[in-house]
Amino acid sequence: MKTLNWTAKSYEQDLNDFGVPEEEKESNGGRIPDRCTKYGSWIRRNDPIAFNVGLQEKQREWSHLMSRY
Repeated sequence: MKTLNWTAKSYEQDLNDFGVPEEEKESNGGRIPDRCTKYGSWIRRNDPIAFNVGLQEKQREWSHLMSRY
């Protein structure tokens, strides 16, 4: 069975691919500059606690899904 190892780099790339949520942009009252296009990189650099919490949650979620099979 192939498993996905959610590393910090792969999680960052996943968030970058997702893009910046509209409600997080400064023009909509959020904290991320509108010019920012790499959400994962911004979060990892500017809010490492939130990034690590999200990464741990993703790893826990994936581990739970894999244990069912």
